[in-house]
Amino acid sequence: MNPAIALTLIYGLMTLGSASILYSSFKGRPDQSAKYFLYAELQTLFAMPLVALANVTPNFATAIPIAITNFLVLASDASIIFSIYSLTRYVNLKHYFSTLAFIGIFCVLIEYCRFAIHPKLPYLMFNTPAAILAFGTFYLCKSPDNCDLNNNTFMKWIGRLEFTLGLCACIRLLSYFLNAPISPRHPSTEMIIFYGFYIALSLFRYITYQSLRISWVSPESNNANFLNWNLVKISQEKNQLMQTLMSTNRTLGVSALANSLAHQLSQPLTSIALQTEVIKCDLMESNPSAHKGSVASLNKISRQLEKLADLVKNLRQLFGSGNHQFDHIHLQEVANEVLEIIEPTLQTKRIYLEKIYLSDPITIGNAIQLQQVFINLFNNAIDAIEHSGLPNKKITLSISQDEDFAWIRIQDSGTGISSDLLSTMFNLHKTSKQEGLGIGLWLSKIIIDKHNGNISASNSPDGGAAFEIKLPVAKNESNLS
Repeated sequence: MNPAIALTLIYGLMTLGSASILYSSFKGRPDQSAKYFLYAELQTLFAMPLVALANVTPNFATAIPIAITNFLVLASDASIIFSIYSLTRYVNLKHYFSTLAFIGIFCVLIEYCRFAIHPKLPYLMFNTPAAILAFGTFYLCKSPDNCDLNNNTFMKWIGRLEFTLGLCACIRLLSYFLNAPISPRHPSTEMIIFYGFYIALSLFRYITYQSLRISWVSPESNNANFLNWNLVKISQEKNQLMQTLMSTNRTLGVSALANSLAHQLSQPLTSIALQTEVIKCDLMESNPSAHKGSVASLNKISRQLEKLADLVKNLRQLFGSGNHQFDHIHLQEVANEVLEIIEPTLQTKRIYLEKIYLSDPITIGNAIQLQQVFINLFNNAIDAIEHSGLPNKKITLSISQDEDFAWIRIQDSGTGISSDLLSTMFNLHKTSKQEGLGIGLWLSKIIIDKHNGNISASNSPDGGAAFEIKLPVAKNESNLS
């Protein structure tokens, strides 16, 4: 048997096996890069029978079969470069098909030159783009956009293999000028060794690409193959951990800032309050009737100072690190302390707040933790209203109770919650916000669960989102924990 036939059959079978493994590793859903690599393997697979037939039957080596063979080989090299390029970039399929069309026209031109100009000219014309494509792939492997990909060992090996394949194309180019062209059709023993080396490089390239896809997780692709699924999970867990650490760091920073701000404000506020009382006492002692208006103004100032002092107190409590115990708390009082903080934001954004207090339930819990839940829900409602762009800006807070439970409902006038998010929105790192971390609602649920209650979300008939909290009411002192 002609050794070239054996080489092509072996190459074809191994290419078929490699393509099958790659396709199955993605469970039939390869990403963009894997698709282009599969195209390369399939194009090589179809080219091998044509090369084998040309060695079996010399009469088969006519213009059309040779043009098709050259097209498939160059198309395979082009598909490889598209595969490497699309690892970190999106490639429009139109560009790929345009490249294949250009290669097809070029291969027709090669055959025209073979018969119209010189029979050995195709060796020069074919190997020039083959070398360019190989060295182009080498360049892409040497300088990828992704830092992790740049440090990947298998990516470096693909680059080395492509560089060597480019050298093989240069050797074939040189053979044209030495008047001893290297051809896969009826080659000599030396040429068989050369093509055996070339085929070995190509097969190693297939293996190395699959190793790359096992050892590297694409940040752009959602289709992870099962061979690197553990690596995908580790990468996801690492990203979640980093997000949690950033959130914790930001919370600690806000806590430190709030404590510092509260400390800096408390002394001036106390001093202003004392000075106000001193002035008021002096006016009352000197001539109360003459300074009646001034005393009334000072009383208003005192009331505003008390509100500021309460706000500072709430900030210190909210961001304090103490281990607060559960106790009997009035839910109206908890809500009002939060509103002291939230209402300036509502006024700035021109959001109307409607309070419906049907009762003042008493529950067993931690006021600071429940305030954190209120703040999370109010912030979500404010964001929803802001992003909706609707003219009607309204948040409704209602508190009621029945015999066993207290009910808190916070409803906004936004566009509501998408159906795909509704069932999972209390999961960790689940968020619809572009810059959100997905921690607020998860933490709110943890807090409410700790209070033996329940929190749920729904879309109200009016179109906005509604969050409802159910907490057990305190019935007697034995419930205290």
